[in-house]
Amino acid sequence: MSEEHCLINAEVANYKQQQVVDFKGNPLIEALPEILSPEEAFDALSYYPDFDEKERFLPTHIRYHAIPRLNRFFQPVMQHLDMEQRFSRLLRHGYISRNPLTPNFTKSLGIGHQQLLGLETKNDIRSTASSITLMGFSGIGKTTAIERVLSLYPQMIIHKHPLNITQVVWLKLNCPHDGSLKSLCMDFFLKMDQLLGSNYYERFGSRRHSISSMVTRMGQIARLHCVGALVIDEIQHLLATRDNNSEKMMNFFVTLVNEIGVPVMMIGTMRAKSVLQQDFRQARRGSGQGDMVWQQMEKDDDWDLLIESIWEYQWLQNKVELTEELNQAIYDESQGIVDIAVKLFALSQGRAIETGLETITPLLISKVAKDDLKLVQPMLKALKDGRLSELEKYEDIMPMDIADYLKHHESKIDLRASIQKKKEQIAEKRKEQKTSLIEKVMMTLVNLSVKPSLAEQCTVKAINELPGSSEAEITGRALRILTEKKEKRKAKRDTPKKNELHLIIEKGKKNQKSAYESLKEAGFIKSPLDDFAI
Repeated sequence: MSEEHCLINAEVANYKQQQVVDFKGNPLIEALPEILSPEEAFDALSYYPDFDEKERFLPTHIRYHAIPRLNRFFQPVMQHLDMEQRFSRLLRHGYISRNPLTPNFTKSLGIGHQQLLGLETKNDIRSTASSITLMGFSGIGKTTAIERVLSLYPQMIIHKHPLNITQVVWLKLNCPHDGSLKSLCMDFFLKMDQLLGSNYYERFGSRRHSISSMVTRMGQIARLHCVGALVIDEIQHLLATRDNNSEKMMNFFVTLVNEIGVPVMMIGTMRAKSVLQQDFRQARRGSGQGDMVWQQMEKDDDWDLLIESIWEYQWLQNKVELTEELNQAIYDESQGIVDIAVKLFALSQGRAIETGLETITPLLISKVAKDDLKLVQPMLKALKDGRLSELEKYEDIMPMDIADYLKHHESKIDLRASIQKKKEQIAEKRKEQKTSLIEKVMMTLVNLSVKPSLAEQCTVKAINELPGSSEAEITGRALRILTEKKEKRKAKRDTPKKNELHLIIEKGKKNQKSAYESLKEAGFIKSPLDDFAI
């Protein structure tokens, strides 16, 4: 792959004014995107796939192709926003000690060259890099989340003359299955070649090179191209290593952070806890970013907001409104693991279409979980029972592929698709007519100075009350509904909060007086003898 072809996707540096003193005058930081507020990060991280209500009335075999679109849905929750902010700090602070405009930058390249020649070196440049570790259950969304965060940054930035630097902002590698440091280095060279159009793998990645030679080369390349952060996923693979491969790998990451100055983010399942919390402790010393442990979501506002958003993606002919019972059923069967919740919702739709039910019920959700999520049932049961120590047995279960499942079941419903074709055409036509009618009646009301939101409410209610009626009848009914709403509001304003006698009686009760005594004292009850008074 030519260098010209690879650099097409690179971004030319656009330097931005920095507010933080540490970041000023550092082109590697100034070329990064602006620091995002939590609100901006929420918008930037969110991804809502396209959805058209008309798809609900497509033939069943076509609807099956739409359901896997749910895999691309992403709505951040608080832990994702926390990760975005931590990664933003990790990246920027790692560049503070590697400013290419300072003598230390050239000095560090010189130190790296001396190491390649096997010479003794003294590195007195203080690294500002740190590290983050992220642990979480399988399917909790760690990899998806970090990929969304990384997508906020260009992977490469070209700094023109006088710097002439190709900055690699981030590089994501998967920990090799055998935990081999040599395999990791080879993967690093390959990924850098794909980005830069270089030939590092050909020059330094062959088996004849020793591990120590590869490690030194990798460090120097990371310096040369100003690698902003190295993200290592699936770190639990180190548990399967032989000899002391795990220790070698971790020592290398410590060197990257403390000597070369490249921040490292390590991601793994809960099984990697011992590796991340013990062997990696030196690199984490003094880290301001801390560790993150992601467990299943609680049944709280974050969860409710997520399910409400996913629930919009329905390809069923009988659209189901989200109820607390359905929400609870999804939570109970997924135990707050988002990946499983999304798959369960998708598979439930597939089952509803397959059986001709065309609706979702709590019973259907439970049955789908029992039938189609068999592999993760032991893990979910351990979560439900609170036996967290048992979860380590189930960490590396292969996630279910929705597309494969749907493909397997698709043949069962093709005939039903042709039988229902006529019904769907009629439903489609009705829907288009209804949409057009809503717009016309709404415009009539808006032209009468009715607020658009109120106009829509009255119009929809009128159409639901008078299905199949003409535009004039719907408009008349909508106007009557509008009048009724105004009269109710007026009546509510005019109704006194409480009558005077009621207030007097309540006040008397507080003073331990009967209603009779209170009303008499207030002058509303006269003594019969008063009439005979002289």
